[in-house]
Amino acid sequence: MVVLILFNIAIIVYIYFKYYNIPNVYNSTNEEIEKVKQTESIILGYINDQGFENNYDLILAEIIELNIKKYISIEYNDDKFDKYNYIIKLNTDINSDDLNKYEMLILSFLFEIKPEITKTELENKLSNSFESYNFQYNQLKEVLNKKIIEENILDTKKYETLNKYTKKYIVISAIMLIVTFILYLTKMSGVSSLYILIYILEKILSSLLLFNASTYTQIGQKIKYCIDSYKISIQDKEYLTNNITMKDIVNNKEFANSLALHINTEAKSALFNDTIIKNATNKSKKSIIYIIASSVIVLLIGLIISKIIILLPKDAIKWVFIIFTISAACVADIVYSIAKDRTKK
Repeated sequence: MVVLILFNIAIIVYIYFKYYNIPNVYNSTNEEIEKVKQTESIILGYINDQGFENNYDLILAEIIELNIKKYISIEYNDDKFDKYNYIIKLNTDINSDDLNKYEMLILSFLFEIKPEITKTELENKLSNSFESYNFQYNQLKEVLNKKIIEENILDTKKYETLNKYTKKYIVISAIMLIVTFILYLTKMSGVSSLYILIYILEKILSSLLLFNASTYTQIGQKIKYCIDSYKISIQDKEYLTNNITMKDIVNNKEFANSLALHINTEAKSALFNDTIIKNATNKSKKSIIYIIASSVIVLLIGLIISKIIILLPKDAIKWVFIIFTISAACVADIVYSIAKDRTKK
């Protein structure tokens, strides 16, 4: 057991130096930050999140960018009792050759049925058609991922290696934990509860490190640091001030950036209510419940099997372990997939 603990420590150290210890990026000039400000908001948010933390905000940010570029128009209601209601209209005069792939995907999503969409229709489209939205959103993610690879922001080798080995590591770790737990319950080895606890904590730590590992190049890390500096500078900025209307705000590049960086403002609430965010939060909670439930089921099965093993002849024990290991691998695979989806959205 001591050997396994030491081996885990070595893995944790390796993960840290491979994915976290990137030197010479923690400084930025005003010119670099200014360049970051002019980056497309959806790209800015993608780099900031290292995936998609809250993809609804990024969609909103891109809608503002499209409005600024005149590819669409956001027309607000002049009714003083409903001044934050709007209609988004497609500019039919735009040349499709001027659009990049992610802009085309967003436009296709917005105007799938007709060349205009109301605020209510947009909210319903996002919250009530989640599966359809997810399908289109995965396409968008692939396009953005490809773009930051082309710009040498994402390290493809690190990215592919991490994806390849994280899944295997999670599955193997789950199996090892269960087998160790069974051995402890059946008193088949001198495994103490302290060693079990240390081993579990190490596995949790190493898994968290893998889920949050950086796969950016040094250039990407530099940009991420500039984004962090920029985010701090606009964290407390309010956009709805005296004599400023939403008509003005939806033409403000910095407002689009603030959306992409998930900064909550009064203007953001006026643009979009919190129904969508609550919907996403509820889905995250459900996923966490699934993960906890799966873990509890595995432990209960392990407990039952440990009791059965005591009654079985020695020749039958190995078959019990084989069957249980296969079952545990399947459960771990499902848990990994759910956890990965939640941490990258």
